[in-house]
Amino acid sequence: MDLVSTRRLHCCLILLVLLVISVSGCQRDAASGSPTPADTEKAANQDSTGRQPVSEGESRQSDSKADIEAADQAIDTSEEEPAMRPATKGDLRPEANWPPETSGEYPINAYRNYTESGDLSQIRKHGKLRILVDISNTDSLHREATQQDIELSEAKRMAEHIGLEPVVLYAHNFDQLVPLLEAGKGDIIANNMVVTDARKQEVDFSIPTANTELVLVSRNNVKPVTESTDYKGKTLEVTKGTAYEALAREFVKKHPGLKLKVSETNYVELVINVSEGHLDFTIVENQVYNLVSQFKDNLIQNHIFPDERQMAWAIRKNSPELLEAVNDFVRHSKLTRTIDRSVGDLEEIRERGYIRVLTRNHPGTYYMWKGRIMGYEYELAQAFAKEQKLRLEIIVAPTHQDLLTMIRDGKADIAASLLSATERRDNSGMDFGRAYMREKVVVVGRDDDKIDSLEELAGRTIYVRKSANHYDIAMELKKKVPDVKIELAPEELNIQQVLDKVADKEYDLAIADDVSVKLEHSWRKNIDELIDLHVDDNVYGWMVRENNPELLKAVNKFFDKKSTQKKMAVLYTKYFDAPKRTRPEINELNADGTISPFDKFVKKYADEYDFDWRLVVAQMFQESTFNPKAKSWVGARGLMQVMPDTGKQVGEKNLFDPETSVRAGLKYLEWLHRKFEDKDISPENMMWFTLASYNAGLGHVYDAQDLAEEKGWDRRVWFDNVEKAMLLLSEKKYYEKARYGYARGQEPYDYVRKIQARYRTYVALLEDYKRRSDIETGYLLDYLYPEFLKAAHRATDIPFPGNT
Repeated sequence: MDLVSTRRLHCCLILLVLLVISVSGCQRDAASGSPTPADTEKAANQDSTGRQPVSEGESRQSDSKADIEAADQAIDTSEEEPAMRPATKGDLRPEANWPPETSGEYPINAYRNYTESGDLSQIRKHGKLRILVDISNTDSLHREATQQDIELSEAKRMAEHIGLEPVVLYAHNFDQLVPLLEAGKGDIIANNMVVTDARKQEVDFSIPTANTELVLVSRNNVKPVTESTDYKGKTLEVTKGTAYEALAREFVKKHPGLKLKVSETNYVELVINVSEGHLDFTIVENQVYNLVSQFKDNLIQNHIFPDERQMAWAIRKNSPELLEAVNDFVRHSKLTRTIDRSVGDLEEIRERGYIRVLTRNHPGTYYMWKGRIMGYEYELAQAFAKEQKLRLEIIVAPTHQDLLTMIRDGKADIAASLLSATERRDNSGMDFGRAYMREKVVVVGRDDDKIDSLEELAGRTIYVRKSANHYDIAMELKKKVPDVKIELAPEELNIQQVLDKVADKEYDLAIADDVSVKLEHSWRKNIDELIDLHVDDNVYGWMVRENNPELLKAVNKFFDKKSTQKKMAVLYTKYFDAPKRTRPEINELNADGTISPFDKFVKKYADEYDFDWRLVVAQMFQESTFNPKAKSWVGARGLMQVMPDTGKQVGEKNLFDPETSVRAGLKYLEWLHRKFEDKDISPENMMWFTLASYNAGLGHVYDAQDLAEEKGWDRRVWFDNVEKAMLLLSEKKYYEKARYGYARGQEPYDYVRKIQARYRTYVALLEDYKRRSDIETGYLLDYLYPEFLKAAHRATDIPFPGNT
């Protein structure tokens, strides 16, 4: 049966299934009947969750138990009832068009739940990780870039990381989350939960995912509260079951006349109520205040409560396996990810000190070769960041479609991935910078084929993906040549794979940009450009949000500079006109996940001393560029540049031997790492302090911590805090007072930043190889890659970044 017939058969089957579902749904609706006046009256007396109003004195335990039982009853229907269905008007979040088969997100009463209160080994038997979230926390905000989105995204990644399918379950309210977890109706709570001593009695917490402060919120026309403030007639309302409740009770005791109201109204809605004048005060954590302030500009932090709080994920007590898996992921995520969302313009970017450039992993844009980071777009992005005096943060987009969505959602600032400037993207809230490359669009066939005119395309078949801009070009071509056949290539193929199928005679013809053919020619010669389609407006540009005019202006200025234009000419020759046989080399180099010639030693000892082997490889490159015979001017030796005296201290002598050097370096790292334990320093900052100490010496890092505290900076945070103090230790007025004296502060400052950037690059590129392992020939194979993820990627478009 041919491809068209198969597709038609599939469509018929789908239509038949939908018809059956529609009929059965109508029968259930008819059987249920219309609501009676009594039902209507009862509904009017219920709150938004469908329950009777609760008095302030009722216990949380009994209330939440009723919620759980109601959720169970809501899905315990006949066998004909679907186990997982879209929400209806009677469900939570009715405005959402819940597509459970694609989103994996359900209202708690729209999911056929099960009870599982065991540890990770028991959870694995179900193949799912149920992530509990407060429904209002997501729906109350009228922006896409919410902290809850970030936490959910990370929780889903964590589930996939441990080989489980993520399922998000939206509870009625915040106060229901812990009881649902304890009852075995969920496996983890990912809800910006503040860690408190009281909660530690109920659940176990992961390593902190973020720090925050609790703030008293009022309208901006309210004077700052003092002990003499008259609170008569004023109300402070907080959400029941939150960390804000206990703090509010203490605050009310100290301020007579202030009325306290504890309700189930979500804390985000309470902040909105304050803004709209329906409430005087509420207490929330700082991130919630910042998010609401994005669309309500009449709020102030009237009072900031002392002591920084930590937020974390919650799991059931007595689940050590799951806790260890979660903690491992959080450490990895915080070391490797920049997950904060921001849609700010250039001024805000400069304030944070780094720019996030989004790209794809490909020899034409950004890739790794023998441990070195390369790519046309990468080198341009480096130059732009340097010009702006910003640190470059590269983010690899999982799919081509993510280039637009991740920019739109504030996960990155610039998309630089040989991206065509199209009207469709421009109409999606994006702007393109100055065009820096113009490539012709051609019909591609085998090298023994020949086409001299458009008319000769009649009767031929051209394969394109519907998501690509080549689809639009193909539709215009069909108007000129009605007899040409346009077939849709599977969305999971990228342009390279489409061209591969042409070369292998599976496809007749394809449409591609000239640069794609050049890259293909770097490793195979049996395809060729058959005819130019004369598409005059096919240009590449960097893409930014349309509400970032200053960033766009800076991008345009960068590409207008003569120095940039000279650099682009050199880079074009380097990567496109005369490329090495990069694709086979990259594939071969990374086919088994190696990123250096010494990975086996690093993995062996990194595992023994509990370090991320990729971080150690990044450090090794910084120390010796993988030269085992390297020797510094001060006498440091080998791959890890260990000093002979240090080698003796850790029991190692022959430091030019690769395995010995790695082992010595890891022993020393582990010794340094323990010096920062029990000092209230987060795991990722412990790693940065350890690296700084490896480079500059432990004493100088201690001096920098003391100086940072003296300057009012956080002694527990390396970036933008202690690293700034380290720079000052090269100035006489500071090092004269330091216990360990003068330090070349710029060196550890650069050292840690370069290792962090390289480490993140290694992780991002290796993860991208893994994502594409089953659909890109020769890329990294991961024998632990979950089967359900492979199936998901087969249904996901992962196109080549250059032409769509």
